[in-house]
Amino acid sequence: MTRSVAVDHGHEGIRCNAVAPGWIDTDLNLDFIENSPDSESFRRDIGRIHPVARTGSPGEVAALVAFLAADEAGFITGQVYTVDGGRMAKLSLP
Repeated sequence: MTRSVAVDHGHEGIRCNAVAPGWIDTDLNLDFIENSPDSESFRRDIGRIHPVARTGSPGEVAALVAFLAADEAGFITGQVYTVDGGRMAKLSLP
């Protein structure tokens, strides 16, 4: 859909990009961690599955969205940005 909107409406000055966040430290996720039987172990384990060795912050997602909305990103359209600390890139690795 992102690419279709970009192609169909680019001539109107409309850009369309998508942001696909991974594990982000939102209130919902932080509550989930705190309510798990062993929150410290869970926090360590969730960090280990990310190549950057941690989960993301809402500010990191917001920074990408702000950039994509800025004039400096005027030639960027039809893209999906995965913000997951490299997690999807690591899935195929042992």
